[in-house]
Amino acid sequence: MLDRCICGTQEILLVYDITSYPMSEESETQPLIALVGNKIDLEHNRTVKPEKHLRFCQENGFNSHLVSAKATDSVFLCFQKVAAEILGIKLNKAETEQSQSVVKADIVNYNQEPMARAVNPSRSSVCAAG
Repeated sequence: MLDRCICGTQEILLVYDITSYPMSEESETQPLIALVGNKIDLEHNRTVKPEKHLRFCQENGFNSHLVSAKATDSVFLCFQKVAAEILGIKLNKAETEQSQSVVKADIVNYNQEPMARAVNPSRSSVCAAG
């Protein structure tokens, strides 16, 4: 199963606590495993549907995150959510929204003068949709 999950993966992070040494002993607690889908800024090239990503996470007990490392969309939020879950902290709405980037756009003032309309008496200017 793991070979299917990591096929084509560029990086896997394994994080552990250096102040504790239960690595060779059996432990009751299982590590948090998160599946992070990258490149959400390339939605037009998507081949893995969001539903399939979520279903895989649910079937395997993984946390689900979708990010864009290039555009830095949700990357900080992903790490914030993982750290909060490990520590048993519930993030509120303000904490999760603060890490989401604001999209800025320039306002363009086009010429606001109305364009002269050509009058064509043989055509109606009424449009009906039904």
